[in-house]
Amino acid sequence: MKRKSFIITIDTEGDNLWDWKEGTEIGTNNSRYIPRFQSLCNEFGFKPTWLTNWEMIQNQEYVEFVKRERAAGHCEIGMHLHAWNTPPIYHLPFNSKGHNPYAGEYSHRVLWQKMLRMTETIENMFDVQPSSHRGGRWYIDPWYIRALSKLGYQVDCSVTPGVDWSNTIGNTMYGPNYSKFPQNAYFMNSEHLNKSKKQSNGTSAILQVPPTVMNTSLRDRIQKIAVSPLETGKILKEKIWLRPNGANLTDMLYIVQKTKNRDYIEFMLHSSELMPGGSPNFRTKQSIEKLYFDLGVLFSEISRTRRGVTLSEYVSLYKEKP
Repeated sequence: MKRKSFIITIDTEGDNLWDWKEGTEIGTNNSRYIPRFQSLCNEFGFKPTWLTNWEMIQNQEYVEFVKRERAAGHCEIGMHLHAWNTPPIYHLPFNSKGHNPYAGEYSHRVLWQKMLRMTETIENMFDVQPSSHRGGRWYIDPWYIRALSKLGYQVDCSVTPGVDWSNTIGNTMYGPNYSKFPQNAYFMNSEHLNKSKKQSNGTSAILQVPPTVMNTSLRDRIQKIAVSPLETGKILKEKIWLRPNGANLTDMLYIVQKTKNRDYIEFMLHSSELMPGGSPNFRTKQSIEKLYFDLGVLFSEISRTRRGVTLSEYVSLYKEKP
């Protein structure tokens, strides 16, 4: 029986950006913890796609490591655009209630320059044209998709199906609502992101491969509602991700079981979550060891029925489907 696909996507970025404040230096010490994760992937024959942002491609230790692993066929390098600190730097008007801006808050001219600079830098650093992408803060829009296509990208994984970010502020605008988006892969067109006929230009060359996000089990929802009936609306909207947080191994194994008929499942994590103190979820060495225990159990279960592919490799498999 032909094995279905398992895709690992890592948002490869600076240390603990959850606590980062504009104007402070961004560390990249988490690069030292990346080899352990890559080794675990190699053990199972899985191939992470390192979706890399600006500060990480300035870290020579990281660049040289990923170049070696890519040359051995163990991984892929892609782009993860944090528009707020990717050059050329453009400062938006200050908003005391704002947070890191969404890419869509910049003019198309400025955003194109940022995308071009990132793409060219990855090409120069890694000797490869990147073809995979994820937007910072899970942002994508019709113009952005067309720009990625012009730059030679083939696949994006910014859409989080079933998740509504419209209460999450950027600088002044709020995030996209993906609550009604498909869970499986599809070629994106403007209608997926904007119903305006003016924006429509047909199907793009960009394959959208969403990370795996789904509802909690019906039993869990009923149990939670029984305990907290006033929270019923919130509980019904809860989602579980194929993304470890230190306390959700059962949820992730549930996802693996419930998605056994899907042609792919997609895992995600941040590179800084591989380092003690690099994220809110994993602050200690003990929590990192618990993370690797969970990963070992999860990867072992997935390896029984799925084979590892990078995002770009999945594009080729998708195009081959009857």
